[in-house]
Amino acid sequence: MIKTILLNESNMMNDYKVKLMKSMLNHIPDLGWTWDALNKAALSSKKTKNPTEEELQTLFDRKVSNIIGIFNEQLDEEMYEIYNAKGNKSLGVTETIRSLILCRLKASQNYKSIVKSSLFFMAQPINAYDALTQVMKTSDKIWKFAGDSSKGRTFYSKRLILAGVYSSTLAYWLAEDTRSIEESEDFLDRRLDNVKNIGAISKHSIQLLERAKQNLNALIKKKI
Repeated sequence: MIKTILLNESNMMNDYKVKLMKSMLNHIPDLGWTWDALNKAALSSKKTKNPTEEELQTLFDRKVSNIIGIFNEQLDEEMYEIYNAKGNKSLGVTETIRSLILCRLKASQNYKSIVKSSLFFMAQPINAYDALTQVMKTSDKIWKFAGDSSKGRTFYSKRLILAGVYSSTLAYWLAEDTRSIEESEDFLDRRLDNVKNIGAISKHSIQLLERAKQNLNALIKKKI
């Protein structure tokens, strides 16, 4: 009974965090990924008693990166929905991964400028661990959806490689505001071809992550 009550309270709290995050998206174009944007979101909610700034920051463990993490989790869920709506049940592993990456981009399409600003925020050195953790979570979800059951070193190597493929493709797509997802497919295919028959996994995963880092740095310089 107590366990059920605690679970319900946890679910309610998670739902509230998601609602706050979604409301916060309306204020990011003007305020960026900041506590000010979150405060605005809370003030616009229909709760009879709005939380204080201190309570809001505590809710997200005093890390804006945790709010971005919830944003990314929502985009992952939309990725699944878009993929399932396409009815691609008989694809091979590589085709499934390719389709899921494109679906992840499509899930981000309506939030392109917000996704870009989240990458700028997460590119700060203080957020390096959280940034890697979040992209690895997306990579893990894609691999599991594709039916991967590997363990040990192979498990982590596969996810590191895919994190590099996805991150570099995302950065390429975001580099130009007018660049379409269709225009990014060739770039994605080249990245997948690079890793399709690779034995030296760690070497290429590092190269892909380095390429993603270079693309992101180019984005940041362009913004500046």
